[in-house]
Amino acid sequence: MHLLPSGRWLLFGAHDGSVKYHDLNSKCEISEAITLVPSQFDQDANTIVLLSVDMDPDAEYMTFSLGIMKCRLLPFHGDPDYPNFPRYARWIEVSRVTTYWDKDGQVKGLRAKRLACFREEYHCGCELFTLRGRHVAYSLYSFEMSSSLGDGDNIAVVDWTLAGSTELSYPRRLIWRYRAPVSYIQSSLQVRIFTNHSGWRYYLMIDFYAMTVMIFCFSA
Repeated sequence: MHLLPSGRWLLFGAHDGSVKYHDLNSKCEISEAITLVPSQFDQDANTIVLLSVDMDPDAEYMTFSLGIMKCRLLPFHGDPDYPNFPRYARWIEVSRVTTYWDKDGQVKGLRAKRLACFREEYHCGCELFTLRGRHVAYSLYSFEMSSSLGDGDNIAVVDWTLAGSTELSYPRRLIWRYRAPVSYIQSSLQVRIFTNHSGWRYYLMIDFYAMTVMIFCFSA
């Protein structure tokens, strides 16, 4: 979710992976928000959407680049198509967003033009995502060895002007923050993760039923 500097426009990601905007000056309910960027996923998808806004200070009217990272979640009841592409993929998009006017010269809404769209590893978690200029940076952490990421906690930096493919072969810089052996136990509603790093032992329990996360740290 992102509130633009004018205080009028609220951007947010919808459950299907689209990005919508709501005019806070209007009398409409937020349920009537307008789609700014459509989704690659079907309407029954349940996704995580991260947004980043890079304003253009030199533009005469409000103009900005919008970075989007979206990932489809696996439903609890399972999916026979999991983890096949493209139904399951992590997508990164960059769009150029501008305002448009009505016949009276009043700002009526926002328009987006897609500049780039590319894939990233699906079998990884992502906490942070940011867009600045022609680069996006984001954190990726994996609980098992990945062919392109290795294991542990990584920061990826990508020039989005060079990444326009459904393959994972585009140039990117990976910064390993640390490599930590990780093990986890998964039940129907809980994931328990155990890891050791820098002499400390971490225990992370995610309870999907109660929607809570608990972190415990012990001296190794």
